[in-house]
Amino acid sequence: MNLVVSYCHMKYYSFFNPENLLRQIREEIDPTISAISHEMQYVLNKITASDPCSFLDVAVCKQVLSLLEGLHTGCASSLKVDDTIFEYFLVGLNSYYQLSEIMGDLSSFNISEEIKTRLYRLPTYATILESCLSNFLRVIVNLTGQAVGKDYAPQNTLGKLLTVIESNGYTEVLKNVNTNLRNAINHGKVSIEKEATGNILCFYFVENHVEQCVRLRTYEFDRELNSAYDTVSGLLMGLSIFINNHIDILDMDKTSRKYVSFSLLSMEISLPGVFCRSISDTGNSKQLNIEIEIEDTDRTYIGQVATLLLILIYERYNGYEQYMLSFSNPRMITGWVRYKNQEISDMYNKRIGFDAALKSVVERGDFIIFGPPAEDVDLNEVKYFIFPNRATSRYKINNVNDASLEDRKRLKAHLYIGEVPTRDEILEIISEAIDWLKNVKNPPSPVKYHKYGSVEADALYINVYRRDLRKSKELLPSNDNFVCFVDYNLSGETTLQRGGLPESVWNRFHHEVVGNLTIAWREGRYFTR
Repeated sequence: MNLVVSYCHMKYYSFFNPENLLRQIREEIDPTISAISHEMQYVLNKITASDPCSFLDVAVCKQVLSLLEGLHTGCASSLKVDDTIFEYFLVGLNSYYQLSEIMGDLSSFNISEEIKTRLYRLPTYATILESCLSNFLRVIVNLTGQAVGKDYAPQNTLGKLLTVIESNGYTEVLKNVNTNLRNAINHGKVSIEKEATGNILCFYFVENHVEQCVRLRTYEFDRELNSAYDTVSGLLMGLSIFINNHIDILDMDKTSRKYVSFSLLSMEISLPGVFCRSISDTGNSKQLNIEIEIEDTDRTYIGQVATLLLILIYERYNGYEQYMLSFSNPRMITGWVRYKNQEISDMYNKRIGFDAALKSVVERGDFIIFGPPAEDVDLNEVKYFIFPNRATSRYKINNVNDASLEDRKRLKAHLYIGEVPTRDEILEIISEAIDWLKNVKNPPSPVKYHKYGSVEADALYINVYRRDLRKSKELLPSNDNFVCFVDYNLSGETTLQRGGLPESVWNRFHHEVVGNLTIAWREGRYFTR
């Protein structure tokens, strides 16, 4: 290994010490595990150290690991995870990551039980089985087929996959998987009955050509959902430990410019605190793009991580003209660091030092990292904040959004006025809407400071329509559902040029100023010169 690469390898991986992770897995799951591979370091830590992943079903994990180890030991020729099998693993893993975030965000979300069921419970349960469980089972079934000499490729649907794993002894996986509930959700046959003691979910499905129904109270379905998720967590843990213990079974071209190879490198360079979400190119040799989620937002640290990572990536893929790493964090605007091939090559071959190369990048303007604002922000408040809607007998307001600046509280909204015929009535409704909207609270921003809170808005930008239709929301003279655009300013002077619209569109409207309102009418009949 190149000496520079060796140094970067040692330096980068020293950012995380896996000893505690290794000790925990030995104590709770597999006492024979001897080391944590770079490829499986992030996923194993993710499952053991974060909610809700850490509630994994240990019995499922141990059985999956034991049966896979038995396959590996008894297989005449060594098992291989090729591109096809590994892609199943990746699809299931990416779905699992996304699903874990959704469950962490929405499982305790304070909205009505019925809406929560439609918005969260039903689609989440279906995703657990369809996207996560099915793909992890495809990995196991294909490895089983290699070991026993059977072609299980046609057994690709969830029902057939469950039949195969049941016949091969994976009984723990089956305990908390209810395909009848999944079928009811997928076929749209779920109704909600309201009782004094709470909601009852009615799942309708067909079995043996007869429609049947399973009735579950909300808390009972929550238990089904969580148990299915914990089963998937246990399955993923067992599968990941098995691959970790036999990392040589990954049988693919690591240097190919394909999704599978890029994803494998993403896993290799991911650490707790430095997660590589994806690596991709533009289909040519112009630029390799690397997306990183990072916990430490210190600019010096990010510069160090970027330099070390690019040397490691260059060792695998050295044929691109430039390499761009984007860095994201909930507390900062996404930034990026971009190196040219020559700069990495010079560091790789010790022609220049790391500091000199990074200085060149900074001076060129290819080091764009914005630090978080100094203000403390409650991220939960921001995450769960919901702007209110308003509905009266005369109008309704929705689609309220924040467009605030450092010194100006600005809100955007849609206003629906129905078939109000006269200019005076329209202006009266607009005035009422402004009186309500200007006092609506907006949340702080986690990535930059702006004016927020319950203070009166400095500016409001309102799109006025006749009806709230799914279509016909374009701000165009040809859209007869659009009435006008209203630019309200407390000071009477706007800071928004042409309503944010192209000049060719803006100039086709009829413009006038009414007090502290600047109005762009679609039709000239409402316009007073």
